[in-house]
Amino acid sequence: MSHIFRSYDIRGIYGKDIDENIAERIGIALALKIKGDIAVARDMRLSSERIMDALVKGIRKGGRNVYFLGLLPLGTALYFAWQNGKYLAYVTASHLPKEWAGVKFFHPSGCGFIDKENYEVRDIFAKVSGKGDRARGKKDKGRQICIDNEKVLADYKNYLLSKIKCRKKKIVLDCGNGMAGMVVKGLFESAGFDVTVLFEKLDGTFPNRNSEPSDDSLAKLKKAVTGKDFGIAFDGDGDRMVFVDDTGTTATPEQIAYILLGHLLEKGKRPIVANIECSRIIDTIAEKFSSNVHRIQVGHPYIVKEAAKRKAVLGIETSGHYVLPELFPFDDAVGISLYAAAVISNMGRKLSELIRSVPKYPFKRTNFDCADDKKFLVIKNLEREFSKKYKINTTDGVRVDFKEGWVLARASNTSPIIRLTIEAENEKEFKRIEKEFSKTVEDAISRGV
Repeated sequence: MSHIFRSYDIRGIYGKDIDENIAERIGIALALKIKGDIAVARDMRLSSERIMDALVKGIRKGGRNVYFLGLLPLGTALYFAWQNGKYLAYVTASHLPKEWAGVKFFHPSGCGFIDKENYEVRDIFAKVSGKGDRARGKKDKGRQICIDNEKVLADYKNYLLSKIKCRKKKIVLDCGNGMAGMVVKGLFESAGFDVTVLFEKLDGTFPNRNSEPSDDSLAKLKKAVTGKDFGIAFDGDGDRMVFVDDTGTTATPEQIAYILLGHLLEKGKRPIVANIECSRIIDTIAEKFSSNVHRIQVGHPYIVKEAAKRKAVLGIETSGHYVLPELFPFDDAVGISLYAAAVISNMGRKLSELIRSVPKYPFKRTNFDCADDKKFLVIKNLEREFSKKYKINTTDGVRVDFKEGWVLARASNTSPIIRLTIEAENEKEFKRIEKEFSKTVEDAISRGV
């Protein structure tokens, strides 16, 4: 079952890759790896309660105490774990379709486990058979402490409201029947917004749109935002978000980051953390305020970890993960969307106007199908090929920077694809890069390894 252990989490099809027996063994392996109590919570997927109960059973067999949170948005569960110095195991498959199940692990700091740590859990998992108490050499099981999750939600909301002030705006919140529906309506209304909510009811079948808040799944939000100031859509577990402006146009995460940085950097220059796929508009706003951008590999745990290390003002991922250390040391889309909404509302301009003021460069991200067992070897081949002609950056995949643009080829950590990202200062340079590198990637995949 080693394939279910990924770079940022554990995930697989429920009943095929993950079931209650597997979850129990995962719980034992986690308990054997770490030293400390573990908070456990879940999303609303149809399999999540059963997976959570089995995971808790395993953790207790492994001798660790469990702080049982039950059904909570990921950010709220992280808030509890951070405030109380606990590890967190959160049962979710995030933005994936309804048949998927999984679990994410987090340190008490709020930083998610990175690939090395998840693989260490995998290696322990391979050695345990369900008898965690004997594996640890202890007879006593860990205790289960039940936590009032309504109180956790109230504490979380009060914390955010104590830090964020805004002007009244009319907004639409698209919960996608995911975990954000537990908290966003009351939170945004208490902050002063006039709120319309779409798909608030928790439903693990995702009857109204995909769990992934991609541009093509937000048609109802784009229609509902007519006559309003802007909209926000959340993914299944509430750790990613997307803004839609007053014209129904989806904003990119970098555009929202640009607007936020214009506000945050007025307080003084600070480092910025961005993954290697992010648009150079982040560099443009950084240069305006004499700040540095630190580029790192793709993955939300790395953004959180590096933001803490650099004492950054903001961390940003192209997938819609943000970390705002002055609010939380972890990425929580609900809290950060409230902060961003407050910044936008206090600027006194329409979001569409603010976005038009953001520099725009030709930018494209193309996915090429490539089998999971071949994709990383193809990238290695591309490294060798690119290095014969260019100076390359291998932070994550292989990137080539030119005077007027850049290109990045990297294997997805979660899907059987190689992603080619291209950005340039003008269309002529963009077309040149796209023509050369698209063919190179296609040829490398067709040749195999």
